[in-house]
Amino acid sequence: MSALTWDTLYSDHAEAYETLVSHEDYQGNLLRAIQSIQPLDGRQVAVEFGCGTGRVSGLLAGCVGKLYGFDLARSMLRVAYRKRVRLGWRHVFQAQADSRRMPVRSGLADFAIEGWAFLQIAVWHPADWQDQLGRALAEMRRLVRPGGRLILIETLGTGESSPKVIPFYRQVYDFLEGSAGFRPLAIRTDYRFETLQQILQVVLPLFGPGMLERLVKSELGWVLPECTGLWWRTNLG
Repeated sequence: MSALTWDTLYSDHAEAYETLVSHEDYQGNLLRAIQSIQPLDGRQVAVEFGCGTGRVSGLLAGCVGKLYGFDLARSMLRVAYRKRVRLGWRHVFQAQADSRRMPVRSGLADFAIEGWAFLQIAVWHPADWQDQLGRALAEMRRLVRPGGRLILIETLGTGESSPKVIPFYRQVYDFLEGSAGFRPLAIRTDYRFETLQQILQVVLPLFGPGMLERLVKSELGWVLPECTGLWWRTNLG
């Protein structure tokens, strides 16, 4: 088996990814932040870009009428599919697709959302990241009805108590807040691990030994701070 790294995480280690994200946001801040941007009434149709193993899908499944989730990695979708079957999400539909070419008709969705996926487009295409990211954003605008919301979720710093990002990430976020017209919102989505085995399984190989110094021991386990950003805008059609 290949080593657990960020380069292989999505393609070869979907189960490890699911272990990691299942411990994030034990405070429940993310759903509250989404609802502050996009009230959820149970009748809405949502499209999720880069749904991965179903991290954000799990938050929305009980709140919307239909949810269409797409991801490029088959390994991630296999985990998401098993979760959908196990939890009985009959109104959630999942399929493989590139965020820059979505198999969804125009105007289908009341809102669209992505979690920790669009930044990867920029990372994977450093030479023309604005063009590649712009294609994904254009797809969001195309499939959301006029007046609907576009919502992006990305990291603002693992192990950080206040937002702190590397220069390239900041460049991407400045693009979103500038010409792309998105408004930012910063929240905390801290990880909580119950056992040291969980930390050794995913935190150490992915974030390095230095991240162990950021862990805070509590009666509930070990907490690793995480800052998360949401960017949103209204689709003007």
